[in-house]
Amino acid sequence: MRSSDESQAQHYGAPLNSLHITMSDEASAPSMMTSVAATLTTAVMKSVSSTAASSSSSSSSSSSSSSPSSSSSGSSAGSEPSVNQKLFLVVSVALATVCFFTNVLQVAVFARPSAMRCVKGVLLLSQAVSGLVATFVVAFPIHVISSRGGSVVGPEGYAACYLGHSGVILLAGLTSLGTSTLLLLHQYLKSSDPRRFMTAGTNVAGWSVGVGAVWVVSIVVAVAPYAGWNTWQQHDARCHLSTLWPLSFTALLTFLVCGQVAVALLMWAATHATRLRTIGDGVHSVQRRSDGEEAPIASQTVGMHGIGGRSGVCVGGWCVSVGALVPLLAHVVMASSCAASSPCMANPGHYHEEAAALPWASLLLCAAGVTNPLLYVFTDDQVSSSTLLLLSRVCCWWCEGRKQRLVPRVQEPHDAETNVYVTHDTDHLVSDNT
Repeated sequence: MRSSDESQAQHYGAPLNSLHITMSDEASAPSMMTSVAATLTTAVMKSVSSTAASSSSSSSSSSSSSSPSSSSSGSSAGSEPSVNQKLFLVVSVALATVCFFTNVLQVAVFARPSAMRCVKGVLLLSQAVSGLVATFVVAFPIHVISSRGGSVVGPEGYAACYLGHSGVILLAGLTSLGTSTLLLLHQYLKSSDPRRFMTAGTNVAGWSVGVGAVWVVSIVVAVAPYAGWNTWQQHDARCHLSTLWPLSFTALLTFLVCGQVAVALLMWAATHATRLRTIGDGVHSVQRRSDGEEAPIASQTVGMHGIGGRSGVCVGGWCVSVGALVPLLAHVVMASSCAASSPCMANPGHYHEEAAALPWASLLLCAAGVTNPLLYVFTDDQVSSSTLLLLSRVCCWWCEGRKQRLVPRVQEPHDAETNVYVTHDTDHLVSDNT
């Protein structure tokens, strides 16, 4: 008992030590001192246990109160899109809606058999279909943002991610640029070489083959990374809004775009050289002519070659297509260079941080899909008249259908009264005859 009392006294302080000394000196009352020591020991143990229990309960309550807040904040932070993502959702949905209805109207205008009998109708139909493809550029970024990041895991999932985003971007961009280049070539033949244009410029079958070749090449280039020309295994397999293309594929894409730009620049230089030569020949011919009636005709011919007709519309459409592809191509070149660097190989997340601007760059394709049809509608008289004719027919069809639905409801009471009157009159005549 003394050993237990000594340990308790050493643990709980000086009062218990003095109590133990008094108890050892006074041997006359051992039972009383033993009971007092036992009472003090039990009291101290109860106080210590109650203090420990209260502290543990308070700590558990504080931890339980803090854990929901942290979990709720973590869940709210993980589920709430950023301001950049919200702005992208609003802009992309509005732009895609306008692009879809604008190009659907143009497809309805140029898909008619009468419009497809001319070369320009075939080319503008291809441009409108390319605009419809550009509408779906924003579909996959919206899906990724709504699903809180890359939810698809695995090589097969990333292949589907590529087809949903990067494949659509390549298909829309290459078809739009290729069709704009064909439109520019058609206008170049018309303005620079009218004799050749009478044979080659009006061949619908030949230009249709050219449009088909543009679409086939664009589809092959867009599907090439899906077929195995990619670097997906060197990065994480999560679905990101990025382009994991090797440098060789990026070089091919750059060659295709820059090649069409070079062809367009050559046509522009040849057109201006032809105009300058025509203007010089026309001025000399006007000075040499002595007949007063032929001089105004020659000056009018020179003025027509100087204005260029509708070539400005084709040049504007081509510039819109190139302007939509240049920022995207610059991003692809920078991203491919980053993907081949050692920091990106060590940390794939570094590459995806650099690729955050890709959705905004891809919106330019959707904007080009809106601008090109409106450019031809408001500047080309033939396209404007065809579009207005189609809209007037649709409005007349809708008004006629509404009129047919409303007329029987208005005439129904009158017909019923007439039938009743005729029936009563007939019954009266029949009764008189009987």
